[in-house]
Amino acid sequence: MKKFLLGILCGFVFAAVALVIVGFAVARLAGGGEADEPSEGFLQLRLEGAIAEHPADEIPIPWLNSQMPWTVIEVKQILERAATDNKIKGLFLEIGGADFGWGKAAEIRAALAAFRKSGKPVHAFLRQPNARDYFLSSACDRISMVEEDLLDLKGLRVERTYFKNTLDKLGVEMEILHAGKYKDFGDSFTKTSMSPESRESLGAILNGIYGVLVNGIAQGRKRSPAEIEKLMDDGPFLAKAALREKLIDALEYDSAARAKLAEKTHVASTAAISAREYRKKIRHQWQRDSDAKVAFLVAEGDILRGSELGEGVIASRDFIHHVSELKKDPEFKAVLLRIDSPGGDAIASDELLAALRDLSKVKPLVVSMSDVAASGGYYMAVTGDPIFAYPGTITGSIGVVYGRPNLKGLYDKIGLTKDGMQKGKNADLDVEYRPLSDTARRKLREGIDESYSTFLSRVADGRKAKVSDIEPLAQGRAWVASDPTAKRLTDQIGGIDAALQELIKRAKLPAEAKPELIPYPPLENAISKLFTDEEHLLSSLGPTLGLAQPPWANPIARNLKPALRPALLRGGMLRWMPYQIDVR
Repeated sequence: MKKFLLGILCGFVFAAVALVIVGFAVARLAGGGEADEPSEGFLQLRLEGAIAEHPADEIPIPWLNSQMPWTVIEVKQILERAATDNKIKGLFLEIGGADFGWGKAAEIRAALAAFRKSGKPVHAFLRQPNARDYFLSSACDRISMVEEDLLDLKGLRVERTYFKNTLDKLGVEMEILHAGKYKDFGDSFTKTSMSPESRESLGAILNGIYGVLVNGIAQGRKRSPAEIEKLMDDGPFLAKAALREKLIDALEYDSAARAKLAEKTHVASTAAISAREYRKKIRHQWQRDSDAKVAFLVAEGDILRGSELGEGVIASRDFIHHVSELKKDPEFKAVLLRIDSPGGDAIASDELLAALRDLSKVKPLVVSMSDVAASGGYYMAVTGDPIFAYPGTITGSIGVVYGRPNLKGLYDKIGLTKDGMQKGKNADLDVEYRPLSDTARRKLREGIDESYSTFLSRVADGRKAKVSDIEPLAQGRAWVASDPTAKRLTDQIGGIDAALQELIKRAKLPAEAKPELIPYPPLENAISKLFTDEEHLLSSLGPTLGLAQPPWANPIARNLKPALRPALLRGGMLRWMPYQIDVR
């Protein structure tokens, strides 16, 4: 019945998509084709919302294709190309509502600074800017906003959500076992406030990222860090106050801001070249033959066992398949492994590491950490190859946690009962309607301690160290990469460029070779892919067409996401970060 209904839905969606495609084709023919791009002008780039790591598949429908979210590699390569393109005379950056971590922010900011070094002007126009927006715009040589806007620059805050009181009302008790005193993921379900260990770990992360923010702004605005810290204590700023404090350069509408850039670059104010259109040049470049292709292999999301588990998940079977294919692909000379993951399933993490170590034996490999590479995300990074991270990257969290709910109280409230039979003394160890027995706790403790010991040994082996060197950095503690205490966990502070330079050396590519960083697995045609997989159609095309709104779009619901992640609901031992950290 499910397949039948899916088939019907696929038929309707296919018909709708076909009509849209035909409509665009007719409109294009009637209009005589697309409007000509200006012969020269300024590049217009709008950054807002989330930014991913691996680019989405191509959608052969102009409007939908233009709605594809930006990725770090696309923004970086667009700015690199535009810096040397004589047709591009400057950059107009519109930014507001950035919703990504401090690793991605550092990479994009570095790309903006590199573009600026080309001598072409870079102007930023802010829309309801937050701290991350301003951090990025501080790399530009001019910043403006409208007079009635607000610069929400007031420092940073980190907080955790606790569900114990809610669970108590429902009659649900979470039972948590963990290895490592900082591996306090379960505290969200068993406590109502931070433990001393949580405060210590989160405080260090907050201080580290605050330093990244302050130093970046100070450098960009040619002020001292002390000045910026003092200003931050007076925030947020109405636009007039931001201008008075020289945090911005002008109060104006976006049309005036564009006109100012046009005047500076000696082009018409209407000579804006859309970065989304310009992106096509980058994607076309990925399809060309090259003697120096470097695979940009992305591991992004929660780590789970299985395949085709949807967006935002590293499905172990799929990822290992891609690694296996990459290992045999003669076109790619080396691999830059890009990790943005808080971890997940312990067994899947181990399988991923094994596959990556096999890949590393065949092709040179370097690891680049994004916003977060912690717990299982860090586990898969310790291949024995160099690890690069940003100052604000969250990493470590070397520990193991097991969680499961005891639903007896809830069942009693709703009048639900269960009865059953068993063969074997321990057959009922994992039933969900009674507390863990002493035997169950002992068995679980053995497994957790063994998994933690394995984690430590894998890290020690990959980092060419002794377990005794790693253990003080473990205990489940998450670190910010710039923390001097945690420098043993990574090799160098740096972004994609630094990792790529190291990879060129390891791959022994000739000096004249210009390596091309290309996302792997290769992009596909989204429409043909969708209609070969009904489940993928519902999960991917539906939200794109507005058929379903992601439940986490609501900021209140987003707080519940860590509690309902698939990795936890599946149960089992997890090499997973103790919490989802969002410093804003």
